[in-house]
Amino acid sequence: MGASPTPEVAPRTDTQAAKASVACPHPYFPLEEGLTLTYRAGTSSTMVLSTHGVTPTPEGLRGKVAVKLKDRQGETDATCSTEGMSLGLGGLEGALLSASGMEVQVVSSEGVAVPAPASMVPGGTWKNSLSVKLRPPASKSGGLRPTISTTFDKAATVEGEEEITVPAGTFKALKVRNIVTARSTRPGAEGRSMETTVWLAPGVGIVKLTTADSTGLELLQVEHPRPVQAKASGKPKRPAKKAAADKKAPAEP
Repeated sequence: MGASPTPEVAPRTDTQAAKASVACPHPYFPLEEGLTLTYRAGTSSTMVLSTHGVTPTPEGLRGKVAVKLKDRQGETDATCSTEGMSLGLGGLEGALLSASGMEVQVVSSEGVAVPAPASMVPGGTWKNSLSVKLRPPASKSGGLRPTISTTFDKAATVEGEEEITVPAGTFKALKVRNIVTARSTRPGAEGRSMETTVWLAPGVGIVKLTTADSTGLELLQVEHPRPVQAKASGKPKRPAKKAAADKKAPAEP
């Protein structure tokens, strides 16, 4: 008997593109060009998250997330793939560090900031870790700039879905509990853990974040980018003449 014909296999890049089109943009961390989210941070400060430089890749999307807190700014790379959302600074915590005025050098980063949408269900869990070297700004250290090596380990659990109201409106969101442990790399140093709760709404992302005793972030405003009008090709068309049907019909006898 002759050999069976080999079935045709779609190119891997096409398969990746199909999967990426489903996973990206991520509904709970939308990497959308021009998206701007304004928050009340703490009791009186304002924080702004904005997305720019978004480009498609074979794996999904790539862009940058900028953070503005008071008069300080920071930025991190962001990548959307079938595995979820990955950030160059590990997640929101690292992005906030970049806006704190500290000089941040990433030593290692493991795991995704937000997993694939299929994992974002009640009971879903994930972990990520970020190791950094921090140095205070020269203007505030009196010339002394000691390097602080710190690792942040985060464990997240989706607790369910809730309707939550913030100044920006009412959203149906996922409630996620995070336990972040910060530990120094010095031998014998003990880690400090902090529990936070974050609400993530589809198409927006974070709408609220609380700690054990206070509200850390609360969404004030969502600004979506204006749609770009396609440029007309060729010469502009002349106004069309009125159709014959638009003319008055002759009076019936």
